Amino acid sequence: MSVDDSLRKQIEHIQQEAKLLQSTSGLSALPRHSFSDLLAATRPPGSLVLDTATNDLVRSLQASRRGTLFGAVVDAARALQESGPFLRNLVQPVYDFQTQLARAAKAAFQPFVQVVRAAEQMQETIRVTLEPVQRIREAFGSLPPEQFSAFQQAFVGLADRFRLQWDEVEKPVFRLFTKLGFTGLESHLTRSELLYVLNLSKEKGTAAVQEYVVRKFRKDKYRLLNRTVRKWWRVPYMNKRKKAIRAAINAHKKRQFELAIPALLPLIDGIAAEIVVGTPNLKVKTIYAKDAVKIYNADEAEVWSECVEQVVFGLVYRDCDFSAAKRPPSSVNRHGILHGRVVDYGSELNSYRVIFLLDVMVNIAHQKSNKVTS
Repeated sequence: MSVDDSLRKQIEHIQQEAKLLQSTSGLSALPRHSFSDLLAATRPPGSLVLDTATNDLVRSLQASRRGTLFGAVVDAARALQESGPFLRNLVQPVYDFQTQLARAAKAAFQPFVQVVRAAEQMQETIRVTLEPVQRIREAFGSLPPEQFSAFQQAFVGLADRFRLQWDEVEKPVFRLFTKLGFTGLESHLTRSELLYVLNLSKEKGTAAVQEYVVRKFRKDKYRLLNRTVRKWWRVPYMNKRKKAIRAAINAHKKRQFELAIPALLPLIDGIAAEIVVGTPNLKVKTIYAKDAVKIYNADEAEVWSECVEQVVFGLVYRDCDFSAAKRPPSSVNRHGILHGRVVDYGSELNSYRVIFLLDVMVNIAHQKSNKVTS
């Protein structure tokens, strides 16, 4: 490569990096008139330049009749052959300095540019999203008063009918969950899913509902179950027992239900005792699960809280006289399992029954702690 080509490429690189710097920072780093200004403006701090040699080069370049920097370089190329190595050594540090400066400026301004672009995209998204709302608002604004009043009455009637329809769905679906021993599913299923569950029960029976629910919690490598368990750590009682809980949940995932169920059941007892702390006139006892859900149902007074109370009283914590009864009241009976009286408790259905009830207890405890701190 000839000297003039080398110089031209180096100077072009300097000009490109300087343009980049100017575009990102708004600062002009290159002179516009002479090569002497170029050398003076881009000289790295602390670099030693031989002024005599520089002046000689400048005079040679400014003797060009073309009046442009590139033209001067071309015309003086042959005269600069002997000084080529020196000039390259002079320009290279300049080029490196300008490159680093331009890149630093670009890196500094790039996050700002990204924020501006993200804001612009967000504004467009908001505009597109709200456009139908704005049209509806304009349509309402154009309605005569009498038509608007008629619409309000029709809308109120529609809301009342919807509420009645939901009441017709809500009660039977929670009666179904009570029968299955499933509690707290209102926190995990949408209204449309609850309606689907009710229709599924009518068409295919309770076994199909059971399979639908457990399949939902198994889906995507237990994504919903994992999300549920992660919320347990908000309660200090559960967070202190994280290791044991994780071991029990892992046993559940491996279908080792005989290990998971007896490991999780005592946690319901423990967290129930945490819930009832401070309750006036409460008798001292060993197990407070019934007391905890009775207080919860009294506070909520909804079909789902009633479902929890019935499952606890009638299924999981139902009293059993082992000396008189031939067998425990259910395969998920807490007393029968933990006192070694139930043999066939190790099923996926029972494991989810225990997990769901424990989740309800955790949510009650969390709600209580929020009320205390607020």
